[in-house]
Amino acid sequence: MPSFRRILHRLHNLWRPTPLSEFSDYDDYWTERGATNHIYKRWVLAADLLPEEGAVVDVGCGSGEFLTYLRQRRPKLQLRGVDISETSAEMTRAAGFDAMAIDLLKDDLPEPVDCITCLEVIEHIPDAEVVVGKLRDACRQRLLISIPNVGYIGCRLRLLFFGRFPLTNCVFHIKEHVRLWTVRDFREWADRLGLRVVSYRGARGLGPMQRFWPSMFASTVLYELEAKERPAGHHIDK
Repeated sequence: MPSFRRILHRLHNLWRPTPLSEFSDYDDYWTERGATNHIYKRWVLAADLLPEEGAVVDVGCGSGEFLTYLRQRRPKLQLRGVDISETSAEMTRAAGFDAMAIDLLKDDLPEPVDCITCLEVIEHIPDAEVVVGKLRDACRQRLLISIPNVGYIGCRLRLLFFGRFPLTNCVFHIKEHVRLWTVRDFREWADRLGLRVVSYRGARGLGPMQRFWPSMFASTVLYELEAKERPAGHHIDK
């Protein structure tokens, strides 16, 4: 059960103003944010879904903390990080991993890999279709994506009762998240991009209820995806 303090925090989020602490770019973002020293549930769920061996790239590797956690959980995996921010790539290299700065709106991943993780990333990207299409093409087995769920009950109540735009786990500024999905929207969107949702589960939210009804009670959802066969003549825009 959530603690009383966490319940108060969630109630506060229903009416508090949107965050508006400016940052110039994602180098500035990661310089300000730094390492969090926190293990997120999405990390635990993602690690559970990954194989014991193989090559994994974490897209949007941030400070390298998820890779550090994953190295403990899956020590035989070959791990690498990718991020749009050179500051982020430097932080990940400092944590002991190979990492490079790539803008996936312009460039491709260097080579195909067995699995790709992309946790709390695509909501930051205006043209997420381009990036996810590239991840699909570079992933041999499983693609794991976690995103905030704008269909979460807290988002619904915030808009209904307080007339405020839903808050979706932004750190500094509401402009961080430029795209939003409900579970239904994401499943339809993934299908359009040639991806099958193998499973999805709540990675943050209201206790056990998020497990049984993530579309309503999970504020963050982790999706396990695989490429599907496309019908003849079906074209996916990139």
